[in-house]
Amino acid sequence: MISTIAEHPEEFRFLILALQRQGNRQLNSHFGQLGLTSSQAEAVEIVGTHGPLSTREVGEFLICESGSPSRLLATLAAKSLTKTSQSTTDKRATLHALTSHGREMLTRIKELKDAFHEELSATLSHAVTSHPDDFLAQLTCLLTDSDLTAAMKNRYPQLFNKL
Repeated sequence: MISTIAEHPEEFRFLILALQRQGNRQLNSHFGQLGLTSSQAEAVEIVGTHGPLSTREVGEFLICESGSPSRLLATLAAKSLTKTSQSTTDKRATLHALTSHGREMLTRIKELKDAFHEELSATLSHAVTSHPDDFLAQLTCLLTDSDLTAAMKNRYPQLFNKL
């Protein structure tokens, strides 16, 4: 019987990984309607909310990718979502800001993200209600991607016994 995540660190780690992949696939599907990846949408949000920002500063906000966001920002500029300028305080820094098209896209990104979060909130509520005393069961029932679920069932069938 699975009772705490502390007793099952490996299962917990792989459930988190599977759920992260599932969520990323879902977001990529949503943002694909706009011709964007979830990473690109996150960068548009960061620049739109906090910009203008230098390349390094954008990287300090990013969760979707580590390292330098140069390629990501170059893609946004190529899609006419951002524009660059030189910093007046540091001539070595390139600043990124949204274009008018980028601001329109930011509105659409926020609408899709809000709808995704509403769905996720309902799913999370169901998981908690269905398994109030078992966090691993809550996480397990959140897994809906058929390929990821099959892989987890193959490796950790005990997680699915209570569902």
